[in-house]
Amino acid sequence: MTVDLTVAYVWSLVSGLAVYVFYGFALMAIFRKAGLKAWPAWVPILNTWRVLQLGGQKGWWVLIGLIPVVGTILYLVFLIIAGFKIQQAFGKPGAFYILAILLTPVWYGILAWDSSVWRPQHTPLVPASGYAAATPTAAPA
Repeated sequence: MTVDLTVAYVWSLVSGLAVYVFYGFALMAIFRKAGLKAWPAWVPILNTWRVLQLGGQKGWWVLIGLIPVVGTILYLVFLIIAGFKIQQAFGKPGAFYILAILLTPVWYGILAWDSSVWRPQHTPLVPASGYAAATPTAAPA
């Protein structure tokens, strides 16, 4: 029985690390396409803060998400709105967000590695001090 638990712990650790690495690389690509520095993709909480900002939301909503139940629900609502606005900025249709709900890794992968260009319609991200925006990689409109 102890061996079974050890295998389960190792499997959980390896799969969790694989998910973290995948999302790190996907967020790096998304941040670069949006003209931002890529390193925040690897910092927990800061990466979600940046995603919220890319989606036109206040980054501090990620801190509200640390409050049980009500805070978490509010945080998730604003994260969904941010994701929808991010996909719109990449030129994806509204129905594309169904993919985010059903197959989140595929949604992130498509946004990160397809040929779409960052063109936000919402308020552009105002870089916080410490990691200002890099030169955008997108072609001019």
